[in-house]
Amino acid sequence: MENSFRDNINTIKEIYPGTYQIILDFASNKFIDHIIRDSHKFIWVHGYELKNSNTWTKFQLPISDNLQRTVHARQLKYDFVIGTNEYDEVKNEMPNGVTLLQINRQPPDFLDLGKIKGKTRYDLLKKECDYLFEIDLPSAVDYGTLVSSNVDYLTDLLNDKRINWKELP
Repeated sequence: MENSFRDNINTIKEIYPGTYQIILDFASNKFIDHIIRDSHKFIWVHGYELKNSNTWTKFQLPISDNLQRTVHARQLKYDFVIGTNEYDEVKNEMPNGVTLLQINRQPPDFLDLGKIKGKTRYDLLKKECDYLFEIDLPSAVDYGTLVSSNVDYLTDLLNDKRINWKELP
């Protein structure tokens, strides 16, 4: 008999050769605190959208490489990289629903996660960024995913007694 979707939640599955995933059962951004490791230098937040992004708000933004202006803008969506040690300073300001990676090397300019999917995505993340994980959490309470090429890291998480896998934060 084939496994149901429910049987695959909070278990490690190989989704591509050498790339593993855990489907997270209704995790919030608070879960990220449990998975960040000091061993990796950077946090990369992909496709970040501000709270209330549909409201026209005043920002100082680049118009070109040579010009910045204060403008009213909305629907801003961008990537940013910060040091792992800076995450605590921003975590409470980030809305629910985020795609976040922990990496050891700054991503190269050509690595656009909005365009690169599947096995190629994770091969490039491993080669170019030495990534530990990518977590994708939806903005509404729903299933998220945690992906890593380090199966030992994922196994350690599943065995971590500080994480209640039946009721994720």
